[in-house]
Amino acid sequence: MKIARIALGAIMLLGATALYAQDLPLTHLQLFSSGVGYFERSGKVTDDATVQLSFRTEEVNDLLKSMVLFDLDGGKIGAVNYGTQDPISKTLGSYAININDNPSMGKLLDRLRGVSVEIEATKKITGKIIGVEVKQKAAGDKIVTFEQLNLITNAGIKSINLDEISSLKILDERLNKELQNALTTLASGLDNQRKPVSINFLGKGERRVAVGYIEKTPIWKTSYRVVIGDKASSMQGWAIVENTSDSDWNNVNLSLVSGRPISFMQDLYTPLYLQRPMVQSQLYASIRPVTYAGGITPGDEVTADMPVTDSEMKARNNAPAPMFQNQMYNSFNGAAPAGKLGSGYGGMFNAGNVLRSGVESAVKATNLGEAFTYDILEPVTLARQQSALLPILNSPVDTTRVSIYNDAVHASYPLYGLKLKNNTGINLMGGPVTVYEGNTYAGDATFEDLNPGEERLVSYALDLGVTCLKDVNSNSTRLAVGIKDGQWKSSWKRQQITTYTFQSKDARDRNMLVEHHITQDYKLIEPEKALETTPDLYRFAVTVNAKDKKAAKLKVVEEKTDFTYEGISSQSIDWMLNYTTDKDVSDKVKQTLKQIIEMKKNIDVLRQTQQDNRVYRQQITDEQNRIRQNMNALDRNSDLYKRYVTKFNEQETKMENLLESDDATLVKLRTAEKDLNDFLSKLTVE
Repeated sequence: MKIARIALGAIMLLGATALYAQDLPLTHLQLFSSGVGYFERSGKVTDDATVQLSFRTEEVNDLLKSMVLFDLDGGKIGAVNYGTQDPISKTLGSYAININDNPSMGKLLDRLRGVSVEIEATKKITGKIIGVEVKQKAAGDKIVTFEQLNLITNAGIKSINLDEISSLKILDERLNKELQNALTTLASGLDNQRKPVSINFLGKGERRVAVGYIEKTPIWKTSYRVVIGDKASSMQGWAIVENTSDSDWNNVNLSLVSGRPISFMQDLYTPLYLQRPMVQSQLYASIRPVTYAGGITPGDEVTADMPVTDSEMKARNNAPAPMFQNQMYNSFNGAAPAGKLGSGYGGMFNAGNVLRSGVESAVKATNLGEAFTYDILEPVTLARQQSALLPILNSPVDTTRVSIYNDAVHASYPLYGLKLKNNTGINLMGGPVTVYEGNTYAGDATFEDLNPGEERLVSYALDLGVTCLKDVNSNSTRLAVGIKDGQWKSSWKRQQITTYTFQSKDARDRNMLVEHHITQDYKLIEPEKALETTPDLYRFAVTVNAKDKKAAKLKVVEEKTDFTYEGISSQSIDWMLNYTTDKDVSDKVKQTLKQIIEMKKNIDVLRQTQQDNRVYRQQITDEQNRIRQNMNALDRNSDLYKRYVTKFNEQETKMENLLESDDATLVKLRTAEKDLNDFLSKLTVE
């Protein structure tokens, strides 16, 4: 602590009174379920005062990002000084007297050449240091090396052995202070894990001050115990908090908040340096005159160097102020403003105190949302690196025994469970629950956050007294057919039928809750409605009577209607003819199908004509090839050759006629196909 005080003494304001951390104790603490905590230290100071705190190196970024300061009763906030993160060697190198390399006395004095000093040796000598000289002398059979300080005095040059000097005083006050500051910096670096922070409060008389900041903390947790009785049940709730800081919590007002404010880390502590280019000086033998072209005058562009006009400043002042979450309340007034977060928290973090704190630029306090707070009524004392269980609830609760079946949890057996109703009057943050039946441990459960008046299921053990069986079937029924935008449209009713069967194996009746997973896009048909519905589940109630030898059954029917589409133009005529005799098809649709069939028959005829022409042309081509081969072997004046010529001419005439017919058929086919496609594209018949 002495080292820290010495180090910070160099940066205290002139005339300030030091006020240390133990004099500004931790008074209020809010722990959030998002892994951060708001710490508030408060106390009183007199006149100008400096509060000195110490933080772990990894905590400084959060401190720089979140710290708020209050100097009430007319005081003001001064500078906040803290140890840099730069290597200590860099800081030591910045002083006029460099002690970075741990110099010996001789080296240190040699660095003070020209400095006036006062030396106590065999007598008091005042002079300026010329330097330190290393000399040797004989001492018996050995040569001894020693250092000698050379001074220039009013009486001339004096040489003094360093061993003879009992004290040395630097007469230059500036250099003397530089050396003291360097030593102070060196002392502060002995603890590399912690950094000192000095906060300066300026004012007159006794005043109230406070410092608030955010730190990383372990997430606080809850755990519960439920004792099931024959007529009534009770519930205990405990909060688990951990003090992982380096200081004790002594009589701290503690609040536990279930909200999750957005919190992040940013490196504000590490000094940032810009890399600048090195520009070499250039030398020229001579410089010629330069002629410059005319430039373009900028318009009304506002640059960083231009002054802000009165109208612009007025517009900025009228802009909405940044929002500042109002979560802490005046510890000195002792009561929280109505409608704010928490019911009894006594912190100083509120809009009124910000305006009176001496911070020149106040901000608008705006409530950003409600979060439930557990205010611990009695101050908490917890030693550093210790944890504690704090009671937050001891209340009767309404419970109903149930057996919960979900085949995804266990296919054959349900779970013992409770329908737990929160009639405690407070919000219950989610956590584990240990269930006792009387004095007997029954099992463990867990639940999510539970609002007042809300009910929640918890399950804690396997119920081996009931066997369960699940059977699933499905079916589809066509409802109607028609034509929609040239597509054959069929509507279908699809059902999924799930049957649950429960058989008791002991003498106890069961109130069963069956959790049935909702089938996407299906509607519940049977039962008409569920007892409860979650985003993923239906819950149905089933009574299993132990005396009834028959199994209890639950039938769940889910249904949906969907549609299938098929292209008509690609379907065969036989496919369409089947629907013209289907009793589920309307007469209007049948007549339309018959019309389409006739159009398709016409297309088929044209396609067949094309095919027949193609075959006939191929036959003629083959015959002509045969005739050519025969003609090549005959005399051109023979009767057979002349006969072949006549036949070849007849076949050429037929080929020309076939080609003309084929062209006409192709035109008719393309027209018929287009007529069918145009007809279908606009066709809708139900």
